[in-house]
Amino acid sequence: MKNFIDSVVRTPGMLFMAMLTTGFTINAGVQYLNGTNLEGPNLLAAGCLLVGQLALAVVHQMRRFGQDNKLTLQ
Repeated sequence: MKNFIDSVVRTPGMLFMAMLTTGFTINAGVQYLNGTNLEGPNLLAAGCLLVGQLALAVVHQMRRFGQDNKLTLQ
């Protein structure tokens, strides 16, 4: 299980997307505290990034699984 988690963390782009998600979430919190009622777009962007991270991890794991298990036809 540790190898799987390490593989997901090392997926290219995953750290960048996590930083963007954190930034959008913090920005939404600041907008909420300021009472500007503009936190919706920030939360939407953070949610979309989370979905993108999940899709990226699944596709990367599928590619990795396909590369590790070469099927030789004879």
